[in-house]
Amino acid sequence: MSFLIKKCPWLILLITFLLSGCGFHLQDKTEVPKQFKTMSLYSLEPYSALVRDVKYALKINGVNLVDATDDVSVPSLRLMQYEISRNTVSVYQDGKAAEYQLILDVDAQVVIAGKDIYPIKVKIFRSFFDNPAAALAKDTEQNLIKNEMYSQAAEQLIRKLKAVNVTDQKSTQ
Repeated sequence: MSFLIKKCPWLILLITFLLSGCGFHLQDKTEVPKQFKTMSLYSLEPYSALVRDVKYALKINGVNLVDATDDVSVPSLRLMQYEISRNTVSVYQDGKAAEYQLILDVDAQVVIAGKDIYPIKVKIFRSFFDNPAAALAKDTEQNLIKNEMYSQAAEQLIRKLKAVNVTDQKSTQ
């Protein structure tokens, strides 16, 4: 590979131009369907980290959030419940847990007035190494991992709004 780079730098330049010219780009944000450009967000825990990340993801994707009591005709994203559980993946020789798998389960619904309720389920997995010698560091690391899981779950919820739109189009045809 290094031979190719040293002898043919123009080849790398050509590949770069071809990829940019054909419209290839990394996915930055999901295009939310038009029917979800204005919606409400409901949660039993309105100030939790997950709700904060979902609001941010909706805002980044151009969704206008309105209060559910103001207009019931707009679609509503309802975060019904979410929980983080952990399973032991590996143990030390003395029988103590060495590695955990953190699992975030999110159950949500999209409610469209006059139509139906569309369930959305998101599941995020992360590994976490438990080092008993660094108790304070592992708590900080675990909090960082949880925050990352919340933001990833928010992104997946936004992506799954597209599937609700496709389902809705099939039911109206």
